[in-house]
Amino acid sequence: MLGKALQIAAGANNIIWPDISTATHIRFDTVNITGSRVVGVFFKPDGTKIYTLTNSDNTIIETTLSTAWDIRSHGSANASLVTDSTHNSGPYGLFINNDGTELYTADLTKHVVQYSMTTAWDLSTASYTRKFSTSSEDGATIGVGFSGNGKNMYTISAFGYVYRYTLSTAWDISTAGSQTSSSDTDYSPRHVFLKPDGTKIFITNSFADALNQYDLSTPYDITGIDNSTPDSQFLTTTEETNPYAKFISPDGAYLYVGGDAADGIDQYSLG
Repeated sequence: MLGKALQIAAGANNIIWPDISTATHIRFDTVNITGSRVVGVFFKPDGTKIYTLTNSDNTIIETTLSTAWDIRSHGSANASLVTDSTHNSGPYGLFINNDGTELYTADLTKHVVQYSMTTAWDLSTASYTRKFSTSSEDGATIGVGFSGNGKNMYTISAFGYVYRYTLSTAWDISTAGSQTSSSDTDYSPRHVFLKPDGTKIFITNSFADALNQYDLSTPYDITGIDNSTPDSQFLTTTEETNPYAKFISPDGAYLYVGGDAADGIDQYSLG
């Protein structure tokens, strides 16, 4: 673990994440989730807060963990937010920027929706800011992710394509300009997640109960993805037969998966 600690101190780009196929289940918890179909999961970078999104009630919940990264070490929920009914009535996916002031979800109405938190990592201070239309590229937007510097936004379509948008102002989706797309489709995709340094991208395939990993030879460049042959794969069938959301801790030690089964979060160790 010392080597990994030194890598973290040196910067996130130096951290080597184990392949997703090395995942081993260690625990499950509902983490104060009250709705069904967990379509978003995200953590504060130090692992002391978890944020979950359930599609049945369009609710994001913030929960503090007394032991970092241990989803069973929680008390009551800190705060909850029902997504904006006008602009975000069909939320999927969840992402929070590096300093905890901007929160994003995708919406099936072909949008990415942005909320701002006036107090970092405090969901009770969140309010709707803006939305970005993906209608010119996408039939139904079902996931959103960002590069570590906030200058690249990634969305995934329910029809399988991943799209990359370049932002002229980091974390401001209204400045999204040119986009490129992946070259192939993945059947029944539900979520997209990137390693912050852009060298790996992960796509959930709910039909196959699979989390697919693609290694990017050029960081952040998705044009070479061949979704028929992932570089690594992990099947969630034993714990989750309809996976949606996923999150990997910054040090690559833990994987978290949410979905329909039992309406909670499964935690895995990696490596």
